[in-house]
Amino acid sequence: MGSSNIRDLLTSFSPSLDFFAISSGDGRIKIWDTVKGQIQTEFADIVSTGGTNLFGKPEKGHLSVDYSCMKWLKNGRLGSSLLVLGTGCGDVLALDISAGQLKWKVNDCHPGGVSAISLPTHDSCIYTAGADGIVCKLDSMTGNLLGKFRASAKAISSMSVSSDGKILATAAAQLKVFNCSDHTKIQKFSGHPGSVRCMVFTNDGKYILSSAISERYVALWKLDGGKKQSACCVLAMDHPAVFLDSRCVDAADVDASGLYVLAISEMGICYFWYGKNIEELRNAKSTKLSLSLDDQFSKRQKIPTIFAAKLQGTAKLASAHIFLAYGLVIKPSFEKVIVHSGSDVKLNSSTDGVLLPVSQSRKSKKGSISHNEVSALDRANAEDAILPIPKVLDFHHQKKKHQNSSIVTAEVMTDDVANSKRVAQAKEEKAFICYEAWSHGHIKPNEMEEAGHRPICMEDRLRTLGILDNKDDLTSDSVF
Repeated sequence: MGSSNIRDLLTSFSPSLDFFAISSGDGRIKIWDTVKGQIQTEFADIVSTGGTNLFGKPEKGHLSVDYSCMKWLKNGRLGSSLLVLGTGCGDVLALDISAGQLKWKVNDCHPGGVSAISLPTHDSCIYTAGADGIVCKLDSMTGNLLGKFRASAKAISSMSVSSDGKILATAAAQLKVFNCSDHTKIQKFSGHPGSVRCMVFTNDGKYILSSAISERYVALWKLDGGKKQSACCVLAMDHPAVFLDSRCVDAADVDASGLYVLAISEMGICYFWYGKNIEELRNAKSTKLSLSLDDQFSKRQKIPTIFAAKLQGTAKLASAHIFLAYGLVIKPSFEKVIVHSGSDVKLNSSTDGVLLPVSQSRKSKKGSISHNEVSALDRANAEDAILPIPKVLDFHHQKKKHQNSSIVTAEVMTDDVANSKRVAQAKEEKAFICYEAWSHGHIKPNEMEEAGHRPICMEDRLRTLGILDNKDDLTSDSVF
């Protein structure tokens, strides 16, 4: 079977779940409309504002960008959606999705690379962390630096801020929790031997969920200001997690109270756990969501998988609405499913899909500098891309290939009026091939008629070549 590892993918749903961003490591950001299942925009060729190419030399028609993290921001003050990205060279930039352009960029925000981006639910600031051990606070409208502090002497591998924006957690050698207002350390935890890949707060800010590279479990940490440094709960997985989400429902809601946890493994399996309390969650068996695969996939094909998910809400006790992105990265499918704790879910999969085109890179004149440019493939162009590419077969090749066999009727595919000339020329060449085969005795006249062509007499052929005049009549004795 082909590869289905999704650890190198970067994905993010918009807050309203109507759009989905994905980058597969080729330097392009694709925005999908989850309602229509169509590509909305493709971003490439991002150029700096200072006249220097941020991301190196163009490769294969576009600028290869080493994106390391992304987060979608719905900015009410801007009245638009921003996709905030961090790069491996330390820059932070924001793309205005509706305008299709680069909104702002911060150069060398984190020397050595940006490792995490996080933001509160109702605030206009963005928090970033990187290999320099620094946490920066940026204004979402301008990218201006609002503040920063050193959270660790070592590189920060992951970072998350609570939904209310009051506390944030970083992962380096230890998990540390800080007060956002004065940057004082509130609590610290130990328990991940490896580098933490993903970390998230529960919506009530009472717990932190984390998972590390090469560790097949999700750890839960209780924020109570105590000195206990071990995890209060560990949820087992078959493979390491690449994404985490959670929702804590207050006990006042007796119909759905409890803790809901969601994770996606490197192999594209979605895990779901539920517990009324930590003790019940600790003993809960995972519920798996996966794709139903069959023998239609060859060893060299990419295997469809689940590569993104989001907890939308709770349906009832021990059940949740989960919004999924699954299938193939080049043509994902989107679906909301209801998952009941203890009941595994299998989704149908298929190799069918429409390949959408890659936008052409924008070339500027030698010596000229472009500013804030992002080439975007809009929805209209993307929809046109599903039309077939005109194809005209090589009839001379067909003649040689089938000279001693039956004539193969060639197909000419057209999509506009301009191809009508090609069609006429193709018909003439097909008629000539039939004539040549008939004249050499390879096919009979009735076979030509079945192929849609009447036999061409020698007189007609000589007239076509201009040897005979229309007034000449080979059947008349006077000619001789």
